Amino acid sequence: MSISIFEVEKPLLSLAPMAGLTHAAFRELVALYGGCNLYFTEMLNVRAVVFQNPRKDPYLICGEREHPLFAQLVGRDPELFARAVKRLEGFFSFEGYDLNFGCARGAIQRYGWGAALLGEPELCVEIVLAVKENTSRPVSVKLRSPDHHRENLLSLTEKLLQAGVSFVTLHPRAPKDGFKRPARWEEIRWLKEAFPELPVIGNGDVFSPQEARKLLSECGCEGVMIGRAALLRPWIFRDTARFLDEGVIPVAPPPVEAPERLARLIEKYLPEELREKRFELWLFWYLQNFRYGVHYFGLIKKEKGLAAKLALLKKLLKEERLDPYPARPYLLR
Repeated sequence: MSISIFEVEKPLLSLAPMAGLTHAAFRELVALYGGCNLYFTEMLNVRAVVFQNPRKDPYLICGEREHPLFAQLVGRDPELFARAVKRLEGFFSFEGYDLNFGCARGAIQRYGWGAALLGEPELCVEIVLAVKENTSRPVSVKLRSPDHHRENLLSLTEKLLQAGVSFVTLHPRAPKDGFKRPARWEEIRWLKEAFPELPVIGNGDVFSPQEARKLLSECGCEGVMIGRAALLRPWIFRDTARFLDEGVIPVAPPPVEAPERLARLIEKYLPEELREKRFELWLFWYLQNFRYGVHYFGLIKKEKGLAAKLALLKKLLKEERLDPYPARPYLLR
């Protein structure tokens, strides 16, 4: 699998894992619009995987069209990673496992997870080895930049490659950067120049098909991961694939189509207690496509129930039109 997904003639397009957002319903929405080449679950806490019933975990609900799908794991205890993978292997058929060494959220780093592990390369290696000992499937890692130090990035990547990772996704911002500074795409190129045999996916500040093509051209990487722009335009992968292939961008769907589709998918896949909250979380991003989106969001939040929110949304978006790319959010959470 690690080889086959990178042997496609066209660059690999991947949906970024985003907590509370890239659940099964949203991944299925992306797939309905033509999909991408690689999906990831939301972050899965290895401790929760080990000590809770995976069959009842809403973060582990899977859809029908999202293939290949990797489970993304977060934590810091190699033994828990090993036990989590062993447990997942018994319940699910994920095509691979992705290790989160890049999440920069404050709470995640305070636990010593995610990007906090960038300063502990030997522990990262132990985690990779623990996972690989319990699966024959590909193991990948998602990284942030270790404070933009070239040698630190290359040293860490070399250790991970020797430990057996199949590919690396790099978001070239340091943990302290947040989204305040532009992603430094040249750091993706550092990896490709130093490790030409290692498949690399570039992530960060891709808000249009044109920017996806630019990243691929400038960095020489095998793929592009898109996050925030996919929340605004779940069909961006369809548009990017068409643009890379033919140089054209398809006409956008009607503004209300994606919310209607997602609402149906949320009702199909997510437990009732999560449906309204997950719909709202996505709307915060999607409505930034429109000039008065923040106002719309405030009105919709006051409505109770998924059906009522969707009914008001239809009225608000009836006369709206989507602007051309880039699909760039102006508010963050």
